[in-house]
Amino acid sequence: MAWIKRTFIALLVVFLLLAGAVAWLLAGLDVNQYKPQLEKLAAKQGISLQLEGDIGWQLWPQVGLQLRDVALAPLQLPKETLVRADKIAIGVALRPLLQRRVQAQEIVLLAPQIELTVDKEGRGNWELISEALEAQSKQPPKLEIPRETEEPAEQQVQLSLDKLRIENGLISYSDARTGKAYKVEDLRVIADNLVPGGEPGQLRADASISGSDLRHPLNLTLDSTLALDEGLNGLRLQPLQLTFTADNSAKATIHLRGYVRRDNNNQPWRIQMNLNASADPLRPWLELTGTEVITRDSAVLQKLNIEASLEGTEQKLDLTPLQLQLDNTTFSGNAQLRNAEMPGLDLSLRGGAFNLDSYLPPSKEKEEKKGETAPSSEVTAQDEQTAHTQTAPETAKPPQAEEKHKTNEQQLSAQPVPAEPLPLSALRGFNANINVTLDQLLAADLQLDSPEIQLTVDNGLYQLQKLSADIYGGQLNSNGQFNARAQTAEGQVRGGLSNVDIGKVQKALFPSEKVQVAGEASVNWDGRTKGKTSEDLQKNLVAAVNISSKELSIAPFNLEKSMCQLFSYAENTPLPDRDWPAQTGLQDVRATIAVKGDEVKVTEILAGIENIAMTGDGEIDLQKQDFDFALGLALVGESTSADGCTVRNKRWRNRPLPLRCKGDFDDVGPGTCKPDSRRLDDLVREELKYKAKKKYGDKVEEKVDELKEKLKNLFGR
Repeated sequence: MAWIKRTFIALLVVFLLLAGAVAWLLAGLDVNQYKPQLEKLAAKQGISLQLEGDIGWQLWPQVGLQLRDVALAPLQLPKETLVRADKIAIGVALRPLLQRRVQAQEIVLLAPQIELTVDKEGRGNWELISEALEAQSKQPPKLEIPRETEEPAEQQVQLSLDKLRIENGLISYSDARTGKAYKVEDLRVIADNLVPGGEPGQLRADASISGSDLRHPLNLTLDSTLALDEGLNGLRLQPLQLTFTADNSAKATIHLRGYVRRDNNNQPWRIQMNLNASADPLRPWLELTGTEVITRDSAVLQKLNIEASLEGTEQKLDLTPLQLQLDNTTFSGNAQLRNAEMPGLDLSLRGGAFNLDSYLPPSKEKEEKKGETAPSSEVTAQDEQTAHTQTAPETAKPPQAEEKHKTNEQQLSAQPVPAEPLPLSALRGFNANINVTLDQLLAADLQLDSPEIQLTVDNGLYQLQKLSADIYGGQLNSNGQFNARAQTAEGQVRGGLSNVDIGKVQKALFPSEKVQVAGEASVNWDGRTKGKTSEDLQKNLVAAVNISSKELSIAPFNLEKSMCQLFSYAENTPLPDRDWPAQTGLQDVRATIAVKGDEVKVTEILAGIENIAMTGDGEIDLQKQDFDFALGLALVGESTSADGCTVRNKRWRNRPLPLRCKGDFDDVGPGTCKPDSRRLDDLVREELKYKAKKKYGDKVEEKVDELKEKLKNLFGR
C-alpha cells in the first residue's frame, strides 16, 4: 500500500505547484487595466457599460474573471438602465492564460435584471441599443492590450463565447400606452458551444411568466439544438421545442425546425421554418387569459393544432402549406403575412364539416329555462337568513325605510344600461383577403352544403364579395359591405335564396308543432343600416324582402274554410257539411316585406287558393313576438273549389272579403284566422242598402235625405 501513499503525495505536490503557478500568473496580471477599454469597446457598440466593482479572479470551479455590479444602458441615456447583474463570471481558457492572454470560454450571469419599457409614444428603451448594434459589425470584438517591455507578443482579450449560463434572471416589461405589465422570473439558461461557425450546441431554459392578462403564472421550458453562422448572420434550429404549462391544466407545445439567415448586414433576414404548434386542452388557455367563453356545446374548444411551412422575409412570410385543426375539423390551405406600411393577411382554407352553432353562446331561451329549473341552495339559504333577520326586533326596518329601499332598487334596475360602442378603431389599420370553403356548415340552425365565403378588408372597409352555399335543395348567394372607417359604421347586404325547401328552413329557424310550411320558395333581400353600437345597427336596420313561390302549403290554417264562413255569415246560409283539411295550398305566392328595426311590415300579399284570390298586408313585431294580418279573399267563379262552397250571388264574386289573422308566435292554431267582423259588417250593410235600393228605387235615397234633414233641425246643425 506504500505505492498508493507515494502516488497520492506526488499528485498533491503537482497540484500545489500548478496552483502556485496560476496564482503567480494571476497576481502578475492586473485585469482591471482592461476596464476602461472594455467600456470604450461597449461604447462603440452604442452601449453604456458601467463596471462599478473591481474585476477579480476566481479559481474554482474554473479559472475566470468576476465582474460585480454591472449595468448596461443606451449610450444616449446612460441613467436608463436596461440590464443589471449582481455578478458576471467569465471563465477563461487556461492554456492562453499561461501565455498571459485572456480568452473567454464561459459566461455566467447571476441574478441579471432586464427592464424593458415602452413609452407613451410607443418607443421601447431597447431600440436605441438595437439600432446602434445594427450599425456595427457583427464580428466578435477584440480588445487590444498595450505591449509590455518584457513581453514582445501582442496580448488580447478574446470575447468569443463557448458557454452561457444564467441563474435567477428577471425580465420585466411595461407598456405606458396600455398600462399592461409582464414579468419573466426565475429565468435559468444553459447554452453550450455558442461559437459562431462552430458545431451545433445545446440550449436549455426555463422560467415563470406572470402578467396583467394572466390569471395564473405560466411555466416555460425550452430545449433546442442550435448553431450560429459566422458573423452572427444566421441561426439554425435543429430543432427547438417550447412548452408552456400552468396550474389550471393549460398546456401548449411549439416545435420549430429550420433557419433564420441573411447574407450581410444590409440584407433582410430570410426565414425557412417548419412549425408545429398545439394547445391541448384549449379551454384552460381561455380561462388563463380571463376570456370567458360560454358555448352551446361544452365539448368544443378542446384542441387546437397548427402545422405550417414558413418561408420568406420579415416583410413577407408565406405559410404554404398550412393546416389548422380545431377539435375534429381540419382546415388545409395557405396564408401570407405582410409587414409593410399597413399589415396584411391573405388566407385561403378548405375544411370538412363544421358546426358553428356549437361555438356560439347559448340562446336566451335556453339560458332562461336553465335559470328557472336549476335550484340554488345558496340563494335559498340566503333568503332564509334574510327572512330571519327581518323578523328579529333589533334589526327590523321601519315600513317607510323598507319602502324607500325598494323604490331605490326599482329605480336602479329600471335605468337602462348604456350600450357598448363598436370597436371601430380596432377594425382599421390592416388589409386582408380571406377565402374559406367547407364541405358542410351548420350555422343559425341551418345546414349549408359546400359553403364559400370571400371577404376583403381594406383599412376598415369590409367587403363580402361572395357568400354562397347549397341549402335545402336551393342556392344561397349574397354580398355586402361594412364600413368602419368613419365615426359611425355603415353596412349593407343584398342577396337571395332560390328554389329552397321552405319547410326545412321553417323547421330549422322556427320549429313549431303548431305551424307547418311546405313547398319551394325564392327570397331576395336588400338592406342597410348604420350606428355606433350594435343596438343602433338593429334599430336603424331598413330592408326590403321579396318572396315568391309557385306552390306553398301552410298548416293548420284552412283559408278556404274561412272563405266559406265569410259567405255563410254574409248570406246567412249554413256552412257546407264536409271535412276541412287542416292546411291550405297556395299558388303563385308573392309577398313584399319592409323591415324597419324590430318591426316587419308585409306591404303586399298575393296568392291563389283554388278559385280564391288572396290579397292583404300585415305587421310582425319581432320584439313582442306577435303578428297581425288583414287579408282579403275574393271568389273567382261560383265555387271555392270542386267540393267547396257555392255562391249564387254574383255580387259576392270577385270581391275581397275581410279575414284577419292575429296572434302570438307561441299561440297559433286553427282559430288564429277569423272573419274580420268589423269590416264584414260594413260590407253586409252596404249589401243590404243595395238590395233595398234595388227594391224600392230612389225612394230609399229620398227617405234617407229626409231623415238627415230632420236630425239636422233637431240638433240645430
